[in-house]
Amino acid sequence: MKFFLLGAAMALGLGAPALAQQNQPAREISAPIVAFTPVIVKNADVLELTEAQRADLKQWLDTMPANRKRVEEAALAARADLRAAIVAGAPVDERQALAAIVGDMETKLVMMRSNCTDHWRATLTPDQFAKMLELAAL
Repeated sequence: MKFFLLGAAMALGLGAPALAQQNQPAREISAPIVAFTPVIVKNADVLELTEAQRADLKQWLDTMPANRKRVEEAALAARADLRAAIVAGAPVDERQALAAIVGDMETKLVMMRSNCTDHWRATLTPDQFAKMLELAAL
């Protein structure tokens, strides 16, 4: 009986992550490699941002998320086109061209994150940047 209960408990425990994963919405684009701006926003006081840095952060927030969102929407549209071509049995060369567009969009998104990191590395002091990385758990 003890082995049965232990086995049942293990089966439930091992199945829980799979069930939890099923309840999460499917991601349509790659997860960000880095996302430092939210860490800076949340920890502006801890990082002791100067008034100039706070103004820069505000300007960044006023423009860059909207730019990223446009690229993400284009990437989602490119993925939808590729998905439709795959389902429809489009010729391989057409699917390869669409896949290349998806790859280009993903690359653009990754480089936007990379450029964001370069911006914060230049805007923050070395100590602030190191503290931000610590806060981001990297």
